Amino acid sequence: MPYGSMEEAYRNATTLSYLTTEQALAVFVTDLKRNLSAEACPVVLFGGSYGGMLAAWMRLKYPHIAIGALASSAPILQFEDIVPPETFYDIASNDFKCESSSCFNIIKDSWDAIIAEGQKENGLLQLTKTFHFCWLAGLCL
Repeated sequence: MPYGSMEEAYRNATTLSYLTTEQALAVFVTDLKRNLSAEACPVVLFGGSYGGMLAAWMRLKYPHIAIGALASSAPILQFEDIVPPETFYDIASNDFKCESSSCFNIIKDSWDAIIAEGQKENGLLQLTKTFHFCWLAGLCL
């Protein structure tokens, strides 16, 4: 854990940048199995969206750790050199617009408030607590 604790690592975008996908993949299953005294148990990874991306990448990068993976709604090809960056935004935005233009506008406007909060000192930690975000292995703040 960079900086020694979740609180310190989540303090701002500078420290949060060290919590990489590679780091998450490297520690997640092995730590979880050790914490549950289940080192000999087979593992199948499941995830949706970003969690699905992690499941698929984990299976590819560490095939000896997981015997399978299910990635649901995982935008694993969502990289600028493969798919234009606005593609996911356009698809998700159109879904909301079809249901309600006011709903779409409220969601769109909320991003400015979230970004502003995240840029404050301890803002990312505050967002984590407000939205009850969880870190690896279900360790919630």
